[in-house]
Amino acid sequence: MQMGRVHQKLVGPHPDWSCQLAFGHEQLADVTLWLALNRDGLVVFLHPLTGDELRDHTDHAIWMGAVRPLDLSALTG
Repeated sequence: MQMGRVHQKLVGPHPDWSCQLAFGHEQLADVTLWLALNRDGLVVFLHPLTGDELRDHTDHAIWMGAVRPLDLSALTG
């Protein structure tokens, strides 16, 4: 797993500050379980990078905690 950027502002469709974690599909089950057990009240939003950003952020997304509204305008234009 690789730690990416930490965004201390709104970026793209994301409604809150965020940080990026990158991992391969073979790690999805383990990472998802770890996040579910250790998120300690944080909202977690997971999505793949398939090249279809709209579907990645909607149909393919996984939320843990409160589902937050996304600003999809940048992805649908």
